[in-house]
Amino acid sequence: MPLTRTTGLRAYAQTDPRTARRSLRAEKAQLLRWRRLLRARLDLAVAAFAPPQPLGEATWELLPEAEFGLPLPAQLMEAIQTDSDGDQVALMHHLRHLDDLLAAYGAEIDSALESSTQQIVRSMAVTVRRSDPARDGTR
Repeated sequence: MPLTRTTGLRAYAQTDPRTARRSLRAEKAQLLRWRRLLRARLDLAVAAFAPPQPLGEATWELLPEAEFGLPLPAQLMEAIQTDSDGDQVALMHHLRHLDDLLAAYGAEIDSALESSTQQIVRSMAVTVRRSDPARDGTR
């Protein structure tokens, strides 16, 4: 299901609520993964402008032995470098826009999940009422 199409969620209302809920939960898991990836990429884009402070500078007196195990700041920066060609500010705006789209899609998934859960609960309540003779007054 494409991330920008949201009309497909309405089709779940016509399927078995349990099947719909299972599918929606799987879709929600994929959505959360995409959002984590976008946010990680956004963190990297921000780090291109404002790199994190080197590790160990504030704690060398507290953890003197640990400092020897740290990678050098240049090694860490090299590890997180991404293609810096192009407008990084535009990239950050684009990534935030994509995350906003995914957030809106997530809200629709949450709504559809709630709806399918309510259908399951109503179905279970009807089943309990039908199987409980004390409820219908025929003790």
